[in-house]
Amino acid sequence: MNTNHRILALRTLLDQAAIDILIITNLLNIRYLTGFSGSAGTLIIASNSQSTDSGLLCTDGRYSEQAAVQTAESGAQVSIAIGNTQRQFDQSRTFAKGSSNLAIEADSTSLASFNSWSEAMERTIVPSSVKVEALRRFKDEEELDAIRKASQIADTALARVLPKLTLEPTETEFAAELEFQMRMLGAQGPSFETIVASGPNSAMPHARPTDRKIAEGDAVVIDFGAVWDGYHSDCTRTYFLGNSPSNRFKRIYESVERSQKAGVSAAVPGAEISAIDSACRESLIADELGKFFTHGTGHGVGLEIHELPFIHGQSNSKLSATDVVTVEPGVYLTGELGIRIEDTIAITPLGIECLTRIDKSPLIS
Repeated sequence: MNTNHRILALRTLLDQAAIDILIITNLLNIRYLTGFSGSAGTLIIASNSQSTDSGLLCTDGRYSEQAAVQTAESGAQVSIAIGNTQRQFDQSRTFAKGSSNLAIEADSTSLASFNSWSEAMERTIVPSSVKVEALRRFKDEEELDAIRKASQIADTALARVLPKLTLEPTETEFAAELEFQMRMLGAQGPSFETIVASGPNSAMPHARPTDRKIAEGDAVVIDFGAVWDGYHSDCTRTYFLGNSPSNRFKRIYESVERSQKAGVSAAVPGAEISAIDSACRESLIADELGKFFTHGTGHGVGLEIHELPFIHGQSNSKLSATDVVTVEPGVYLTGELGIRIEDTIAITPLGIECLTRIDKSPLIS
């Protein structure tokens, strides 16, 4: 995945913000900019006005080969400094020589680390006003392909294991089987701890799998995703185990399905993000279920499972034609049942592309 254009975009933002040097400590931001996926590292990026050298990637000896290979594969035009912490500080100070305005990622830097960097660079460092996460929001075609692949793997895995619900496994057993199948299909792992919540457990939006046996007559919420090349997918389906769901289940399921469709339909380029939230909530309110929708409507998906933009009623931003987001309304009746339907969708200049495509039919028998 080519990344050097991302470094160039960041350097332009640094020029605009009058930041000479940005110290990047968030490992996902480092991966986004350079392709390097090691578990330890710091990236120093210089503004265009400050240096002809764009950046310096610092890491330790465990990753000397990996850093060289991954930055070469990504096309990231950065130098590499390998060594212990002191050597990394020394190399960073040399790289930043002559720079006046230094900033660091405050959101991912501890106070102790901030103080260490200030001492090592021998000058004042301030929290950065430039956020790499803001760049990460806008997905390029390679990123979108990775999310497509992650979604395809997750869809296929769930389709493989769904028939096993009739064997009445425990929630934990079914979650483990789903995650195993995602790995067998090539996923690096699940996007998060898979949620399998049955019966009254389904009324907890972020329930964790338990040893409760899934039984006929249960509503079963399955919230899952796969990781491919570092990028996540996210999907939720709700099923009913058996042939005869109650009228109450059918009414609520149909209401949530309408709500989700309304939200997806509202998610067009240039739309107010708050309007997506409103579309979902107003649909449920019309069915007298609005008060049982107790969480946000969605979020961005990428190198993190939850990233910009976040879809809620207080948002004051608009959807971009390069956003990838979820739409996931739900209704939760404490002690009884919960129903949630979620898709990951790409917002494109041509409209909406639904990336999670497994069938929404709720009956398993």
